[in-house]
Amino acid sequence: MRFSKPTLILIVLTLFLTACSSDDGPSQTDENAKVIGTYTLSAVNVSPAQDANDDGTASTNLLDEMTCITGTLTINTDTSWNLNVIRINVTSITGGLFFIDCGDADTSKGTWTFSNNQLNLNGSFEPTVYNLSGDTLTRQIGDDLPGFQSVAFTK
Repeated sequence: MRFSKPTLILIVLTLFLTACSSDDGPSQTDENAKVIGTYTLSAVNVSPAQDANDDGTASTNLLDEMTCITGTLTINTDTSWNLNVIRINVTSITGGLFFIDCGDADTSKGTWTFSNNQLNLNGSFEPTVYNLSGDTLTRQIGDDLPGFQSVAFTK
């Protein structure tokens, strides 16, 4: 089978262009897909451990102590996010003891970016960073009561 010179050049050029496609790894869209979804509040960790429900057992995770603490974080494909949580009120008593109760519902929203397993939430408050590990987003705060050590949401 004989090809004319222009046809042969076209075939070689087509083979060359398809053979030289680049593979720079996953695209940003693929990376973002890891974090998109709805997450449920799974931990509100404090230090020192507290017995907020007076059952005789203290815990560092307030979700073990109080059933009124709930929250949902939704990461949308359009780079927007929504957070619905029940506020936690912490009042110092004495000697490392605190009165902890549930407050009002709170809603926040904004935009997000995701890179290297770090989710950055931007909105009406200062930017907040969560680290993604498996299906869990964790925000390390590192404060002792009346602040929080960390907060986690699980998909």
